[in-house]
Amino acid sequence: METVKQILALTPFTFLNHFSRVILTIVLARLMGPEHYGTFAAMLVLSEVLLLPASLGFSVSVVRLAYPMWQTEQVSMLRGLRLVFLASIAILGTLIVAGVLTGYAFMSPHQLAEQHLMYLLLIVPLGALMQTQSSLLLVFERQKHALLSKQCLLECLVLAFCLVVYWLEDEVLLARICQVMIVALLIVVIGQHRLIAPALAGHGKAFQMKQWYRQSLTALASGAGVVLVAKLDVLLVHHWLGAHAVSVFYPVIVIAGFMAILSNAVGTFLKPVLLQAQSDPGSLATQSTVCHAIRTFWGMNSLLILLLSLAAHPLLTLYGETQVELGHELLLIMLAGQLLLPLRVVTANMISLMSNPIQNLYVLLGVSGLTVWLAYVLQQEYQLLGVTIAFSVGFVVGTLIRAIIVVKTLGVSWRVLCGFPMQLPPGEQWDTSGSSS
Repeated sequence: METVKQILALTPFTFLNHFSRVILTIVLARLMGPEHYGTFAAMLVLSEVLLLPASLGFSVSVVRLAYPMWQTEQVSMLRGLRLVFLASIAILGTLIVAGVLTGYAFMSPHQLAEQHLMYLLLIVPLGALMQTQSSLLLVFERQKHALLSKQCLLECLVLAFCLVVYWLEDEVLLARICQVMIVALLIVVIGQHRLIAPALAGHGKAFQMKQWYRQSLTALASGAGVVLVAKLDVLLVHHWLGAHAVSVFYPVIVIAGFMAILSNAVGTFLKPVLLQAQSDPGSLATQSTVCHAIRTFWGMNSLLILLLSLAAHPLLTLYGETQVELGHELLLIMLAGQLLLPLRVVTANMISLMSNPIQNLYVLLGVSGLTVWLAYVLQQEYQLLGVTIAFSVGFVVGTLIRAIIVVKTLGVSWRVLCGFPMQLPPGEQWDTSGSSS
């Protein structure tokens, strides 16, 4: 019961993170035309894909790097780590973003998107810094501040600024949205800095840059594919079918994203528990906590899918959706794949924190190739429906492959991964000897 309470205590904050996205996209869908809204959605997704590369992997690895430093009170190491990721994002991250945007502008057939890509040179590095500092706040045991500043606060500020712009100018142009996003990001990043600074008070700094970069680049290699596959569907729809198709497809993506409310809460709860399981693999209490969290996740995930299926029509109508029946079909296909979301989240975290994170990359390279090929074939005849089917199939295949890796390399049983009560013989423990340093 204590596990359930801790997960539910984090759920309202992950709910606020996604609810703010829903409200923002609904309002913008009403204020902007389909062409501008579809382009905005594609640019937003592109910026989210670039966040991890712009952080050089620190937005993911900082939890694994900083957690033992915080537990052992190595404040000078934490100060050094923070300075390294700040400099990396400001210099190397910005150069990476510039290179990717140059290539995207060259390949994109849509002029409206090309005209506004320059704003992402500021939006993406600031967003990467926001995500990394949010992860650092999580290490400092400020989970609520971490979750709120990861997304919710930014989107609430953007929404407020956009409403003010509409009141003053009677329209909301894409360029103006990009400008207010930059201002909102600066506000959030400065606020995070004020929360982090007291915990790192002092002057001395210590560095282990080779180890930090090695772990961060490994996290980048394994995590970039995760983000790309999660967002690739919108980018492909924009490239193949145009901004109008994105204006139909993106509301479905946002509604299906409600599943992230629960998965983010469970993921936030599981990370320190899995790190503890790695350091003490023989602890039955830790393993029992993990098993209980997984079992809770499966039950709540199924309930949430049922609720979203019932609420699909009203939610799509709020967006002013003109093709509600098509949107409903797309959403049901996505939710069918999300039935395996608990298995996906748990196995990906176990591989990342307890085994070799690069295995996530190997899975994603293979599954991504299959998914894109299938989407290309199906979209020629079925258009949006074909793309949705392809990505749902890819999600299921990738999830099952990760589960097999966890079972084979960590010795975690299928019963545990599927949420059944743990039956671990006395003296037996999970094998974490293959974890990367």
